[in-house]
Amino acid sequence: MSANDLLAHAVKALAYRFIKATTGSTDSFGGYKLNSHTRSPNEILNHMYDLVVKTRTMIQQGHFNCPIPEVLPFEPERDRLINGLGELRTAIESHQIEDDVCGRLLQGPLLDLASHIGQLAMLTGLNGTIIQRENYYRADIS
Repeated sequence: MSANDLLAHAVKALAYRFIKATTGSTDSFGGYKLNSHTRSPNEILNHMYDLVVKTRTMIQQGHFNCPIPEVLPFEPERDRLINGLGELRTAIESHQIEDDVCGRLLQGPLLDLASHIGQLAMLTGLNGTIIQRENYYRADIS
């Protein structure tokens, strides 16, 4: 598996896990906060989308400089992130990424996205939505 293949598969797995972690959540979930020191799901989603855009820009243009996106309500923010992950995967598949850049993208923005998916999954459960167990090793991520 090439570096590009690995990154593209990682982005597909992130999208799969993100969808699983947020399915069943409603717009009201977007404003859910444990306390004043934590981010709401909307704020987390907005940060995740910003990471996706910056990562795509790095792959396509060689820099992370782009404006911070406007915060949207939960459903549009969720949809925008899903679309953004698809666009990121397309960028990865259409640009040759050097091995050292691959490692930095994996250790930086992509694993940060994974951490935030875990946060959203925990907040989803705390907010009362059950996430069904699954063996991710056997999951059909296409």
